[in-house]
Amino acid sequence: SDCAPQISGEGELQMRGLILIEQGKVALGERPTPRPGPYEALIRVTAAAACNTDLEIVEHFIMPPVQGRFIGHECVGVIEEVGSEVSYFKPGDRVCVPALTPEWRSIEAQQGWATFSNGGMSFDWGLMRDGTFAEYVCCRDVDMNCGKIPDEVTDLQAVMVSDMISTAWNGLDNTHFRLGDNVAVFGIGPVGLCAIAGVRRKGAGRIFAIGTNPKGIELALEFGATDIISYKEGDVVAQIRKKNGGPVDVSVLAGGNGSTVSQAYRLTRPGGQICSVNAFYDDVVISPGDWNSGMETKQMTGYQNTGGRWMFERYLNMLKYDKTFDPSKIITHINHGLEGLEETLWNKKKRECLKSVTILD
Repeated sequence: SDCAPQISGEGELQMRGLILIEQGKVALGERPTPRPGPYEALIRVTAAAACNTDLEIVEHFIMPPVQGRFIGHECVGVIEEVGSEVSYFKPGDRVCVPALTPEWRSIEAQQGWATFSNGGMSFDWGLMRDGTFAEYVCCRDVDMNCGKIPDEVTDLQAVMVSDMISTAWNGLDNTHFRLGDNVAVFGIGPVGLCAIAGVRRKGAGRIFAIGTNPKGIELALEFGATDIISYKEGDVVAQIRKKNGGPVDVSVLAGGNGSTVSQAYRLTRPGGQICSVNAFYDDVVISPGDWNSGMETKQMTGYQNTGGRWMFERYLNMLKYDKTFDPSKIITHINHGLEGLEETLWNKKKRECLKSVTILD
């Protein structure tokens, strides 16, 4: 059930956060502080991150129900209160709050597709309840969704697991490739950079990173890319085919627009894999010649972040034990306090911004 507002003798207790007032306009405001239901937890937010999807929600109004609620879907925090049926977490635990929180007690979960539970509303921040740009959030099914943050992992590292790492690595977890396979990653934004780190750790051979952002290039090379390909220097497919001596085994779509899908089909060998972890907001058109009229036996799968405590704690443990990958380096802009939330959102419009975060505690 949705978290109910917390009631006191004086009326509803209020919390502050960044509210979507109308298309293109946000402002700090107050909303009722929720009280957790039986399987839920009230979490005090200690760091919140902005995503391109937040910009789409605010600027292009792609999710009208968010209007009047706090925006945001990426955060970490400390548990303040748990519901009567919560057994794994307790007040005081540091937790990574997933961008998607499935209903694990659903038919879709039994079918193996918890992400699409109860009509596909796993992404409920701002839609069914207030988002994460706030003093507090109330997470549903907390025992099954949140991940406990190891002491060795900082808030800035853990907030990158909330969406960027979990989106990229969940797609890679479900994409088969062999040790030494050559991989192309389209996009060197936060998800693309996390994908590069992931394919390197999964055993890829040559890794082509496609993009032009200077900071993205620097981190792509640090995280494991062997070659940087600029779309400003001509057709990226032709460039990579020439360098690689032919097509790649796997393409990862972590950025770009609808035309990028067609490029991935042209770049990937017959029998190869195309893993899409990108959100497309324009039409995707694949011309017959790019995939031999659909008969070239290439498998493309689009992966939504499935969420789940088991997955999140695996990825957090990766950061605990693998000190060679520090995702907090992707954070280029840091603000402090509730007053910094709006700047954190609009920072995402800056080319030099990879990831923007507000520290609340």
